[in-house]
This record gives sequence, structure tokens and C-alpha cells, in this order.
Amino acid sequence: MAREIKYEPEGHHESELIDSLEPDQLVVAVAKPLPRLRLSRPVRIALWAVRIFVLIITVLVVYTFVVKLMSNG
Repeated sequence: MAREIKYEPEGHHESELIDSLEPDQLVVAVAKPLPRLRLSRPVRIALWAVRIFVLIITVLVVYTFVVKLMSNG
């Protein structure tokens, strides 16, 4: 598992630093893209399984909708 690395300058809490920013500085600080999260192999496999499951369920729902639509017409 990846551990979260949190950097806080000595003597300051993150919330204090954010509160002290000007609005335009806050926008710039929040707009920075986050780096990709490195996931372990089992987590990536699980996420792919969920994607495949969602696609299969979507196909089944669309098929059932079309069949019911055609049988009522």
C-alpha cells in the first residue's frame, strides 16, 4: 500500500497556510494537478473487474430495455 506523505512546514499547520493565501494564490495552489496514484497489481485487477462488470450490466440493461420496448409495440 502506498503511504501518504504529508509535508507540513515546522510550526505551521496546512489549514493556517491555506487560510493565509490570497484568493488568486489559492486558485493557483488548488489548480495544480495531482500526480497519478501508483496502485498495486491486485487493486488494478479489481478495478478492471469492476469496469468489465459495469459494461456487462450495461449491455444487459440495454438489451432488456430494447426487448421490452419491442414486445409492447
